[in-house]
Amino acid sequence: MTDSAKEKITGYLEEIQEINFRLLCEIDRICTERGIRYYLLAGTLLGAVRHKDFIPWDDDVDIVFVRRDYERFLRIFREEATGPYQLVDYHDYPEFFDFICRIVDSSVKIRNQKADEDYYGGRYSHPGVDLFVFDDAAPFLGARLFALRVVYAMAMGHRQRVEYEKYSGLQKLGAYVLPAIGRFIPLRVLARLYDAISSAGNGGSDSWFISNEQQRPPYWGKLYRKAWFARRVRGQIRDRFFPCAKGAPSQLRMIYGDYMALPPEDKRYPQHFAAMELEREKEG
Repeated sequence: MTDSAKEKITGYLEEIQEINFRLLCEIDRICTERGIRYYLLAGTLLGAVRHKDFIPWDDDVDIVFVRRDYERFLRIFREEATGPYQLVDYHDYPEFFDFICRIVDSSVKIRNQKADEDYYGGRYSHPGVDLFVFDDAAPFLGARLFALRVVYAMAMGHRQRVEYEKYSGLQKLGAYVLPAIGRFIPLRVLARLYDAISSAGNGGSDSWFISNEQQRPPYWGKLYRKAWFARRVRGQIRDRFFPCAKGAPSQLRMIYGDYMALPPEDKRYPQHFAAMELEREKEG
């Protein structure tokens, strides 16, 4: 990579991360004022622990709520949202990308490597914070995970394009059959079914799982011990502190192994938005 390309990427990431930081601060304000518990998650948690900031090459923010706090946050955010900050809720759209709600800055548009601008009226091409959900792991987690995969695959029938080339063997057969069936089921019905299966836990487990992860490693099906979240500590992002679980090291070790070790240099690049151009909506 040329020096000019590196400079362009660096400038792009600095702007994206500044937008994401402001979004996270706004979410934290609402949650603090309303007594809603949330936690930094995944790469955002790793950045707070390892870098005391965002991971230098990360271009999104991940946080997680227990189901009851998640639903309360969505309701309150809808009531309080002002300016360019918007909730992108998969229940509100006739096309499908995933089952993850996001808070986005709608005043900024990114040229997205995945052509996500085709989804949700272009709202997936805005920088934002992904909202994940902890649901109870009991009962019958294996069966519930399988059912969630089936519903997810049927919902893909409401995508503009199914990436069949990503699948092989029986998975490829499922990728053809299940979306074809799902195309005849209203997406709102599939979304409600996904939510019902996710939240069917009875509190009988000592663990949560992330029910709206996108069906793939490293997070899908992992168990997060409730004891890790019995106490909250503050993780640093820039000059602010945000809630993390006391058991953050255990979480990070489960997902990343030696989480303090940096990845190879050729893996240090933005995962979501490849193009280096941001477009801001004109005011007035």
